[in-house]
Amino acid sequence: MTLPTRALAQDDLHDAPAGIADGATAASPGSADRPGSADRNVEVIPNTRSLGFLLQDVARLMRVSFGQAVNDAGLELTTGEARALVHAVAAAGARQTEIAERMGVEPMTLCGYVDRLESRGLVERQPHPADKRAKKIVPTDTAAEAIGTIMPLTRKVIADSMEGLPESDVQAFRRVLQHMHDHLTDNRRNG
Repeated sequence: MTLPTRALAQDDLHDAPAGIADGATAASPGSADRPGSADRNVEVIPNTRSLGFLLQDVARLMRVSFGQAVNDAGLELTTGEARALVHAVAAAGARQTEIAERMGVEPMTLCGYVDRLESRGLVERQPHPADKRAKKIVPTDTAAEAIGTIMPLTRKVIADSMEGLPESDVQAFRRVLQHMHDHLTDNRRNG
């Protein structure tokens, strides 16, 4: 099987059907099933400039930069542990499952992070007052020092990624991301 080597974008948001030349149009979704369709086997190839791809890749690159910054700072925390600590502080007293959901990781993955953070005295597991089976994750006083190092690193990674953009673009980008976040969060809540 030969894979296409480049994507030809229809627009900046979506993947493009292979072989679509500039100005040409692809068959509409489902048109391959209709009689008279010109192209029944349009192969879609990833558009590495699509919004979805760029969002995912920028997030990955920022995690890599953040991980390197944490390592360079000598915190002796993995990127996951540092992220877990930040989320534990931001959601002080939340259940492990809630923190895992906020981070987008499996509860067992977070459990490993929390085990290591707890062994370093940065968080404590405490009984949850409303659910005897659950534990809440509470940052310790020692966590403040680590957070005092982590947060400036986070701000620097973000600032470096935005370097050269006018402040108006940064604010517009923030509004768009907030809109997307709110919309997706509302959709999850409303099923």
